[in-house]
Amino acid sequence: MAPKNPAALISGVIVLVDALAARLVLTADAARVYVFGRPIEWECALRRAGLPCPTCGMTRSIVMALHGDLVQAWQIAPGGPVLLAGALGAAVVLLLAAERSTPLPRWIRTGGLVYGAATLAIWLGGWAEQFRQVLYLR
Repeated sequence: MAPKNPAALISGVIVLVDALAARLVLTADAARVYVFGRPIEWECALRRAGLPCPTCGMTRSIVMALHGDLVQAWQIAPGGPVLLAGALGAAVVLLLAAERSTPLPRWIRTGGLVYGAATLAIWLGGWAEQFRQVLYLR
């Protein structure tokens, strides 16, 4: 039986396959991300200048969260695990939506918006904390 919403099915599967592939290919520690065990030697211009970048640590944080190290991931960038949980949750919702011929219930759509706003607040809060630490240490 064909799904009623093939775009939702494809999108949900892609998100889950991407997360699985990232977990298999990537590892991370507090300093950097590794691809098949080889470090990625890239640093953004803001970080080189001693200023926190708004996305500094997000890749490391997400990779650590994919490997289950949620405490370390949260310490590096609180938005990482929250963003990952949201992406995986969205994938599940998309897979459920693939079998529906009616729109998703309003509470799911509203919940997604609230979750997105909370994720943005956590991400910006983590960035603000990095700025506070930089300014405090100078």
